[in-house]
Amino acid sequence: MKGIGEPVDDAEALRDSEAQPEAILSSLDEVVFEMDTRGICLGVWTSKDELLVVPREAMLNHRLAGLLSEEDAMRGEQVARRVLATGQPETWEHTMDVSTGTRWMQTRIALINTPEGAPKRLCVVARDITAQKDAAKERKRLLAREQLLSRLSETLPVGLFEIDNLGQVAFTNERMRTMVGQLSANTVEALASAVTPKCQPVFKGALSLAFNGQAADRVEVRMPSLTSHSPSGATDQRVCELSLRPLTDADGTPSGVVGCLSDVTDQAELRYELEIKASVDTLTSCLNREAALELLEHAADISDAPGEGAAIVFLDLDKLKAVNDTFGHAGGDRLLVAAANRLRGAARKCDSISRIGGDEFIVICPHVPDPSVAVKIATRIAEATTATIDIGTEKAELRTSVGVTWTNRPLEADVLLAQADSAMYQAKRSVHKGVVLFTAARNGDSQSPT
Repeated sequence: MKGIGEPVDDAEALRDSEAQPEAILSSLDEVVFEMDTRGICLGVWTSKDELLVVPREAMLNHRLAGLLSEEDAMRGEQVARRVLATGQPETWEHTMDVSTGTRWMQTRIALINTPEGAPKRLCVVARDITAQKDAAKERKRLLAREQLLSRLSETLPVGLFEIDNLGQVAFTNERMRTMVGQLSANTVEALASAVTPKCQPVFKGALSLAFNGQAADRVEVRMPSLTSHSPSGATDQRVCELSLRPLTDADGTPSGVVGCLSDVTDQAELRYELEIKASVDTLTSCLNREAALELLEHAADISDAPGEGAAIVFLDLDKLKAVNDTFGHAGGDRLLVAAANRLRGAARKCDSISRIGGDEFIVICPHVPDPSVAVKIATRIAEATTATIDIGTEKAELRTSVGVTWTNRPLEADVLLAQADSAMYQAKRSVHKGVVLFTAARNGDSQSPT
């Protein structure tokens, strides 16, 4: 080793000057080739031998184009010819099959400065851009998927929304914005305020479940109506169904909630109408027998005040068969409708009226404090259903036999109905034609007409 100030041998200095570029080139991640004008490889340097198609020694003095596909080789030769002609470097991209698989390479070809009169040389630098290509491909895929989801969200007939884990509304589709209107702020509170005050706890409860990792399906909420009707009879509400799903990021950490809001007012209206039809007598618009029996199951439980009870008024239209025989069934139907209308006028607002048979009606009366009040209610009903009725061009006499039972303890619906029926038949057999109150006497007989 030469000491400081000692002369340096020219040959040794030349070797050092040549070794330094060799070392630098060999440490590069790129693959560097030296190529003559015929495309023959004169040298190759890289720190990543896995990017070489064949071992280095197999490349030397061979055409580099032979390492590529026919199409890529042709393109490479065209680029090399242009660089030789213009002296300007060019860059192009191609694939290359190496030991680790197919890699995307970005290759730059440039003219090497050589002494005047010396053969021209080209420097070829190939850089592995597979990761960038894969990332670009993934970005393109995600953008396409995002566009697809965006298009889907706008074509679906439901409101879609996303809430992040900070409680901010991160996304709403056009349908959602139409349903909830302009939010005062992009917050859960603002979104919850879009439903009616009574439903806001339900809405927030479903959101809380979703934020805790539990799905919520078909939660019914009501919202201000944009239409003029609703199944509840209110004109300012829509019936909506809310479904929620928790969102998580790649490692499973909760990241928010996605929700779907569907306007089901029309379906609810149809369901309500079907329920009404299933529980209402089509001729008189009173409850039918099935609906009455279901209501009777709770007759002893619908009183709030201690000691209160419930009454069942049972009435039968006298001589309906004679009306049918004289005026036809159309006349009998008019008499039944008139009786139902008079019952509605005589009954209390809290009472329920049912036609349980051809000529039989019952009135279910909650909140009746004692038997005497039950008799007063039944008497008013009996008086209201005693009249001369117009049935088209003729008149018919409306007369009824009325029985009533009262209870302040739980009883089977069939028992209550049988008691009221027994009292009604006692009234029908009586010459006094007054209201009969059923009493649970030891002999089981009903009380005499009142």
